[in-house]
Amino acid sequence: MRFCRNFAAQKMRMDFRIKTELPAEGPRLRPESRLMLLGSCFAEHVGLRMAGAGLRAEVNPFGVLYNPESLRLALTTLLDGLPSEGVFFEGRDGLWHSWLHSGAFSAPSREACRRAVTERLDAAARALGTADVLFVTFGTADVYTLADGRTVANCHKEPAATFHQRRLTVGKIVETWLMLLGRLRQANRKLQVVMTVSPYRYAKLGLHGSQLTKAVLLLATDEICRQAGECFYFPAYEIVTDELRDYRFYDRDMLHPSAQAVDYVMERLGQWCFDEPMHAFLAELEALDRNLTHRPLHPGSAAHLNFLHATAERLERLAAAYPWLDFSARREALHLSVEEAGALAAKRQSHTPI
Repeated sequence: MRFCRNFAAQKMRMDFRIKTELPAEGPRLRPESRLMLLGSCFAEHVGLRMAGAGLRAEVNPFGVLYNPESLRLALTTLLDGLPSEGVFFEGRDGLWHSWLHSGAFSAPSREACRRAVTERLDAAARALGTADVLFVTFGTADVYTLADGRTVANCHKEPAATFHQRRLTVGKIVETWLMLLGRLRQANRKLQVVMTVSPYRYAKLGLHGSQLTKAVLLLATDEICRQAGECFYFPAYEIVTDELRDYRFYDRDMLHPSAQAVDYVMERLGQWCFDEPMHAFLAELEALDRNLTHRPLHPGSAAHLNFLHATAERLERLAAAYPWLDFSARREALHLSVEEAGALAAKRQSHTPI
């Protein structure tokens, strides 16, 4: 009898995963919050989801960046402006590139490359000056430097002999980032910072090497958040590697987190730092998007036209409640749906016998 009771009690408590404990403190994101997200492809995925939700989010204005030093140089450039020389070069592929940016800014001419860089730089500098929260995602502590010691954001497929690879130390990352955060706070007193480590596996370093580079980043971010005020660590790395902890939550290359994993991290991020008005706004937006992607059984029918009219009213109510958010893409999609439905209705009416 005692065994049966113990077995029943243990069965009630069975849980086959460990849920990541979220930090007790963090920023509070509201629908009106201004955000900037920089870092690895993981930051890109999360940032684009936030921007897709209509939030004011500036995402990777230098393209995808992976290491703390390149990210530090990017933010320093937003504060000080573009260096006068040593940024642009013509690659062996015939394109012009920037050592501070990813290949997203490469162009056939120096002028075109510089124009793409400066246009985004000006907008990003303004966004940083008014941002409420800066999200930074470190991917690797390994950096590539040129002969003069400058760290590059991207090798742009230049010969391997052009670069020297080295691993940043915990101390150097902490020292340089504490100085940078001090400068950022001088430029924007209200700025809060959220640091994360990307769960992407760096297989090219070997699985052991990947763990070592992540260990450097985890130690560095922990120390930075301990010493800097209004700087918080969000455990995206731990959520994917320890809480989800399964290859089914990785993409086909088994290195990048899957879309489902990113969605789950977003859900946990919302539990941590979204306030109640933000949750209410996102619920309303989700309902609107369901309407916008609805596939009617009878396109162009009276019921379909009424549905589109109700959807338009819902969209305008949201736009009036949140005037700082951009609903232009949703308006355009709805406008096209209304036009198509109207054309079908007119065609049906023209074929109706008198």
